[in-house]
Amino acid sequence: RDLLCVATGHRGVGGALVLDGRLHTGSSGLALEVGHLTVNPEGRPCHCGSRGCLDVEADPLAFLTAAGREPGPEVSLLQQANDLIRHHYDDPAVRTAVEALVDRLGLGLAGLVNILNPDRIILGGLHRTLLDADPVRLRAVVADRSLWGQSGGVPILPCTLDHNSLVGAAELAWQPVLDDPLAALA
Repeated sequence: RDLLCVATGHRGVGGALVLDGRLHTGSSGLALEVGHLTVNPEGRPCHCGSRGCLDVEADPLAFLTAAGREPGPEVSLLQQANDLIRHHYDDPAVRTAVEALVDRLGLGLAGLVNILNPDRIILGGLHRTLLDADPVRLRAVVADRSLWGQSGGVPILPCTLDHNSLVGAAELAWQPVLDDPLAALA
């Protein structure tokens, strides 16, 4: 009934929160900008004006950069990052980059667990691939850094929808706002 979803597609990090079985939209419909949690105070500059936000520390570009790979134009950043993890995980640079992003993601998730206390966390996009690559490490970081994790843990599960399904679900959820913004926000 209380679910936290965190995902990254091609750039940045997004989230959604279901409370008591209902999508939580916040006071203005923009709740859960998880991408702007600071997970590396000395990290990369973020477009929001801060540094080290999850948005720029745990997205596909951050992964490719950490792995020492130059992104190419032939396929999406998400596909390049996922393919690199799935097919070259034995490369020490790739493994080190996975560990760095898992640690940053875990730190952000632990903060959210402490604040929100969800029943479970669902990870999509690159985060799902990171979970698949090193589930023990990610779950350990969240457990070590969260009160709820230390007392039994919050299940961290991969999203079973593909990226296109998530886009369609997001469009469906936002349709009432697009149709009649004032009524949807009232």
